[in-house]
Amino acid sequence: MAIGQQTEEEVPAKDQPGTMKRKLDVLYPLGLAGGILALLGAAVVDGTSPISFLNLAALVIVFGGTLSATIVQHPLHIVKRAFVMIFWAIKPPHYDPATFIEEIIGWANLSRRNGLLSLDALIDDVDDPFMRKGLQMAVDGFDASAILRTMRLRLHTQTELDSMASGLFEAAGGYAPTFGIMGAVTGLIEVMHHLDQPSQLGVGIAAAFVSTVYGLVLANVFCIPTANRLRTVIAEQLVARNVFLDGLTGIVHGTNTTELQDLLESYYLSNKASQADEAADTPARTVSDDRSPS
Repeated sequence: MAIGQQTEEEVPAKDQPGTMKRKLDVLYPLGLAGGILALLGAAVVDGTSPISFLNLAALVIVFGGTLSATIVQHPLHIVKRAFVMIFWAIKPPHYDPATFIEEIIGWANLSRRNGLLSLDALIDDVDDPFMRKGLQMAVDGFDASAILRTMRLRLHTQTELDSMASGLFEAAGGYAPTFGIMGAVTGLIEVMHHLDQPSQLGVGIAAAFVSTVYGLVLANVFCIPTANRLRTVIAEQLVARNVFLDGLTGIVHGTNTTELQDLLESYYLSNKASQADEAADTPARTVSDDRSPS
């Protein structure tokens, strides 16, 4: 969007959304709930009470052990970042390609008309701190090479940090089944103390193996899917920030906006191709549906 300073229509409103939005993604909580409900539903179908899956000792061993092993492996700043990023799985940062590119082209048009200093009024309306920093450097008069050098280093550092934080969940997914087995072994040791009560052995063994279920569910329903989901979010954010850097470089150089738009749209060719396919298919289906029988 072309945002200027000369007319009232060109001044961005304070409540206008910036470049980045966070949208609730219901698939994540639905997936978690679905995995647990599938397990409980299968138990009910087999005639097993869901209450039989409740075991405090197994819960402590699996969840406590997995958490302890995971934080032993990772430094404190990675653990803190991981707990922040868990909210990305629910409300990930979202960049609509068309709106995003349109906004950058608007910045370019404004800069070509009024100079780079005219972008100063827009900085506070950009939600992404990374992009705010880049715009601020451009407004402050840094040349394109200095901006790219600084911002690409920031991008690399932040991406590495986020990748290590997402790896924490993958590590937890590796530990959880192991602690599940440890819980089962611990439970079986307790069962061995009651061999003189054969009627209680079946119940004791079943309770012992609940920890194995906890470990497998924690790993395969939560930890590993969350790690992979966060990797996808990180990759999408990396693309968006590279689009921004190329756009910002073009703005500083005064690149023709048509040329700049073609460059930025190249990052999203797969999106444009899928939209073109849908647009091509829709008229064909309409003609087929409306055709009268001969």
